[in-house]
Amino acid sequence: MENLISTQKFESSAVNTFKLSQNPQVFVRGDGPWLFSENDEKYLDLVCGSATSNLGHNHPEQIKAIKEATETGILHTGTRLISPYRAKLYGILSDYIGTEDISIHLLNSGAEAIETAIKVTRFVSRKQKFISFEGGYHGRTLGALSLTHSEEIRSPFIGNIGDFVTFAPYPKNEAEVQYCLEKCSEIFEYSNSVGDPIAGVVVEAIQGVSGVWGPFPTFLRGLQDLTKLNDALFITDEIWSGLGRSGKKFAFHFSDVSPDLIILGKGLSSSIPLSAVVAKGDLLQKWPPGAHTSTFQGNPIACAVACATLREIENSKLIEHVSNSIASSFGELKHDLISYDFVKDVRFVGAQCAIEFNNSAIATEVQKLALSKAKLLTYGGGRKGECVLLLPPINIDKTILQHALRSLLEIISQELP
Repeated sequence: MENLISTQKFESSAVNTFKLSQNPQVFVRGDGPWLFSENDEKYLDLVCGSATSNLGHNHPEQIKAIKEATETGILHTGTRLISPYRAKLYGILSDYIGTEDISIHLLNSGAEAIETAIKVTRFVSRKQKFISFEGGYHGRTLGALSLTHSEEIRSPFIGNIGDFVTFAPYPKNEAEVQYCLEKCSEIFEYSNSVGDPIAGVVVEAIQGVSGVWGPFPTFLRGLQDLTKLNDALFITDEIWSGLGRSGKKFAFHFSDVSPDLIILGKGLSSSIPLSAVVAKGDLLQKWPPGAHTSTFQGNPIACAVACATLREIENSKLIEHVSNSIASSFGELKHDLISYDFVKDVRFVGAQCAIEFNNSAIATEVQKLALSKAKLLTYGGGRKGECVLLLPPINIDKTILQHALRSLLEIISQELP
């Protein structure tokens, strides 16, 4: 009770802690996909810290990495000094991506990485305008918010700050791809005609928060062609879907494209604040020292955990597990749910699934029922809150996941009017 009272008293109302309930659970222990409350009640975590805790909780390789790093006694140095853990992460990330022909800038959050991509794109191109997409979510700092489409979260803050971004339509199926590419082409043509050309295109290969839309390979290939034609940078936001969650190393791997900038976060360390921008070639070595810094970027503890996380994804073949076990379980759920009148669609790619209901009220009710009836933590999403998102750890046991999905199916079929 003390934890709840203190949080209610002091925490900023902008935080989502009390969005679903004024009396949320306080979790004091985690193990694998499970979270345990103060009363030692066990809940299955299908939120994963907003698609972050990809290896679940208390993973032995992560804990080992944290202990080894903390035993050095160096919890922070900043980037004026070389950290062995930061240096090690560069090499492991290069191996994971499959090339040494990259440059890397480490940050603390996805929004910071988006800001970095905006700044370096402007710096190297000497242009300022960007194309982003309807339904896209890129963060809530002012630069990142400028690329985020939702009017509901943009309008109280943006003012004129978002004027450097034009939003293009994002396809919801393959039939819409050509139309969306034509609209992007029109934006390029107009910007060129008024002497204010586009610096870069920022796109999620799979739109996660807005309801798991994509991937659309021909769309990404078309965007890459447009950026090359117009001397702009092609930038993919992999904060949500990258690093295994999509069933690929990166979600853009569903398409035959090679982004100029890849933006990483969330699952990079799968636990401790860390993000990165990875650039093709030496692009991130073209600006001078001090052009873009952050006090805690490349923190040694976060880098140590990221190294362990990337090794675990590879060594335990988690990408195959996502594609074979997790995605197939979601496929079974879709088969069982799609006949219900109040379920508009079930979309899934890898270890992310969106159940789209007729409205946000139903989606919110399902979240609350899943929590109270089945002790399942689920996530709200969709452009208007109409989706319940399921985001399990990418190493979750198939039997555990299938049992949870059966419980959710039972709730939806029996508890909703």
